Amino acid sequence: MNHSPDQTRQLEKFIDWFKNLDPSDQDELMSLVYSEHKVRDMVRTFSSMPVDQRKAVFHRLGLPNDLLNRIPPPSANESGDIEVEWQEWDNTKSQ
Repeated sequence: MNHSPDQTRQLEKFIDWFKNLDPSDQDELMSLVYSEHKVRDMVRTFSSMPVDQRKAVFHRLGLPNDLLNRIPPPSANESGDIEVEWQEWDNTKSQ
């Protein structure tokens, strides 16, 4: 993967910023990035499935249909780019 000079500078600035974070903040940020990567992989997997197979998997896992409806159909994912909509977790509802 070749980076433009601007991308390389931006990456170096980010790495310097990251190195200067507290170790606990570094751990949290790495955990967030890894979690997002896993979510995107899962969405890619589901979006490549035929709709009937997707519905069967969601039904077996007990996942709500509104999640199923947010994943684009296989034909809409030809570019390989997946749009993942993040929602903030409201922990006040679980108490």
